[in-house]
This record gives sequence, structure tokens and C-alpha cells, in this order.
Amino acid sequence: MAAIRVLWLIVSYPLVVLWTIISGFTGMLLAVVFRSPQLTLSFVPGKMWAPVILFLLGIRLKVYGLENIDDDTPSIFVANHASLLDIPACVMGIPVKLNFIAKVELKKTPVVGWYISATRQIFIDRRDKNKAKQSLALAADRIKQGKHVLSYAEGTRSKTGDVNLFRRGAFSIAKERDITLIPVAISGAFECLPPGSFKVNSGTITLVVGKPFKPSDYPGASIEALAEEARQRVIAMRNRQT
Repeated sequence: MAAIRVLWLIVSYPLVVLWTIISGFTGMLLAVVFRSPQLTLSFVPGKMWAPVILFLLGIRLKVYGLENIDDDTPSIFVANHASLLDIPACVMGIPVKLNFIAKVELKKTPVVGWYISATRQIFIDRRDKNKAKQSLALAADRIKQGKHVLSYAEGTRSKTGDVNLFRRGAFSIAKERDITLIPVAISGAFECLPPGSFKVNSGTITLVVGKPFKPSDYPGASIEALAEEARQRVIAMRNRQT
């Protein structure tokens, strides 16, 4: 079985790269031709790209808590982040058009960076406070226009699989405009593909979408307190899956 798995990965890795390139260029073409990034976001990431990627890598996806999502209520989904597989899992498992807050370094990545730019996703440069504030203001405007935003609130992938402290950014936006926050707990992705590893282990990724809450539900709470509230909800949901 181990030999078959290795052979499958040898075959599937080039297909993963090829499908990512095809999906990226398809998304860019749709965004340019129809001048509608949201049309691209409704189809390419979750329906075209992610299902094939997870299938090729032998990853199953389970999703719970979809009843907690109201597509008519613009929200910030805040998730933990421990693996590159978190991205296809979220865009496939969360059935709304997600706008991403992505670190500016991704802008230079071929195909992926071009796709993110073409679909007008939000780049944030944490090394420049002024630019970071401008990016967060843009995210707030997107949400005000009725769009959903996904933030991997730790800011980078966890090296241990544990849920690190959540950064202020998304919660600063939420507090300023009393935007709905939806915690999302991701389990299993770290075991399937830890940071720094190129070997994908077959397995199951589980997404649990938690109950939404608003900053106004916690009068007087600081940005840090809101971030910790979301973090504790994510940890509790992950613990219930183990």
C-alpha cells in the first residue's frame, strides 16, 4: 500500500501543479472578460480548483455547521492556519464567495499572485503599518458592500499544529464597524501536510463553522479580547473533533 501511495503522489503532484495553473488562468480570463471578480470567485476556487486538488492528493473533506452561515449577512470568517491544504479546504467547504486577506509576499508568486491580483483580493503588508491600515480599510469597504472575507487569523501557518494567538487585523475591522465574525476550526490539515513538508499524507480534513458573533455582543471588549474569544471558540471546536 505504501508503494502504491508513493506512486500515486509521483503522478498526482505534476497534475496538482498543472490544474492550479489551468484554474488560475481560467480565473484571470473570466475576471478580465466579464469584469467581475465575484463571478470568478463563485466558480473557480471552490467548484473548479479545490475539489480536484483534494481528490488528486487523496484528501477527504468533512464540513459541519453550515447552518451558521447566512449569505445575506456580510461576515469575516476567522480560521486557524496550519497547512497549505487549509486553502482548498476552506474555499470548497464554505459555500459563499470568499474574499481573502493575503500577505503581500504572495503577489510575486507566479499564477497564484496573478490570480489574486486579477480577482482583486486584499494584500496586506505587515511590515508597513500605513499600508496595512489601508488594506484593512479596503477589507472593511468590501464587507460593507456585502462581501465575505476570510482571514487566517494567526497570520502564518502554525509550526506545531496548535492554534497560535490571533492577530488584531480582522478584529480591528470588526470592532470598528460591528461586523459579524464567524470562527472556523480546521482539523486534520496539519497531519496531511505539515509546514515544511512536501509529502502529502492521505486523510480527512474537517471544517467546523462556529456560531457567529458580533463585537457588540461583548460591550467594552478590546480588539485583543475579541481575537481571544474567537481563538478560544476555534480551539473548543477543534477539541470536540479529537
